[in-house]
Amino acid sequence: MKGFFKFIRDAWLIAGITFLILLLIEIGFTIYFRFNPQNDKQPIADSYQSADWLEEYNKEFDACSTEDWHPYVYWRRKPYTGKYINVNDKGLRKTIYTIDDEVKEKPIKKIFMFGGSTMWGSGVRDEFTIPSLVGSGLAKLTIHAEVTNFGESGYVSTQEMTELFLQLREGNIPDLVVFYDGANDVFSAYQQGKAGIPQNENNREKEFNAIRSKKRSLMVFLESLKTLSTVKFIIGLIQPEMKPLPYSGSEIQKLATESIEVYLKNITTINLWAKEYGFKAVYYWQPTIFSKPELSDFEKQEAEKYGFIKDIVHAADLQVSNIKANRESTVFYNISDIFRNEIRPVFIDYCHVSEYGNLVIANKMAEDIAAVLK
Repeated sequence: MKGFFKFIRDAWLIAGITFLILLLIEIGFTIYFRFNPQNDKQPIADSYQSADWLEEYNKEFDACSTEDWHPYVYWRRKPYTGKYINVNDKGLRKTIYTIDDEVKEKPIKKIFMFGGSTMWGSGVRDEFTIPSLVGSGLAKLTIHAEVTNFGESGYVSTQEMTELFLQLREGNIPDLVVFYDGANDVFSAYQQGKAGIPQNENNREKEFNAIRSKKRSLMVFLESLKTLSTVKFIIGLIQPEMKPLPYSGSEIQKLATESIEVYLKNITTINLWAKEYGFKAVYYWQPTIFSKPELSDFEKQEAEKYGFIKDIVHAADLQVSNIKANRESTVFYNISDIFRNEIRPVFIDYCHVSEYGNLVIANKMAEDIAAVLK
């Protein structure tokens, strides 16, 4: 019996010491992520070199970048309240703009704006998202607009169309909808070798199949470990970066063509809804860094970093330029080259732009929307 109790005592001591070591390691990595700069931290975009709000904004952006499950569209951000980023209980980013009393007396025009992270406003404060700036621009044009930002990071056009359908189903009918797309649809096709599905869909298929199998408990346990700082650090070390995929030139063209075909079918469906419910629709094909000839030093680095998708982006941009000619009844604007004459820095990565860049885009949209509404 003495040997047995000695074994229990030794095992308990080993388990306790092991737990204490793991706890100390976890506390250490938690402190590392909270207070220490990341080794691979992105350089500051040259358009934001003098921005005194950027550090606090980045902390808020990291804090708000968690999602809740939403039926049909998969995900939306959880509610968040900050100084520069605010998300309501429906997962929608706040729009901020002022309206003069004279304009407030005019009838309200309800405007829904859809898109991915570029519409949501990654890299910009609440009042400098495209929807906020469009609302401000319309107010200056004496249009009283109630603008709702339905953008969400990673969304492709089919998810946006689904979100619109859900709003219509609930009786939330707009006067006008705006879709701002391109980068996510094309990137998803490149990422998965198939157009018309959300980004990272292959991962969801694997997770679904694993959960339905006998491995469910193990899967849930492993997923829960991702919240640990130690596991987060290890994943950061071993997680591979997105690298060029072995597509031939003809395969790139095919994926670009299929992406545009899906996009056109979505436009057709939305136009039918617009006719049935009595709202107007405006579509924009967004710019990327590859269509800006004059690049700053930082922009050159970003263009090189994401150079592996340059060919498919160019192929899609060329094909989408035919939409207007083939669809006279569709209010479509290809603004992929809106920064072709811009000398100053605009892009903060290959598709997201600075607050100034959003202002350029929003001013264009406000003028177009005003013309459509009037």
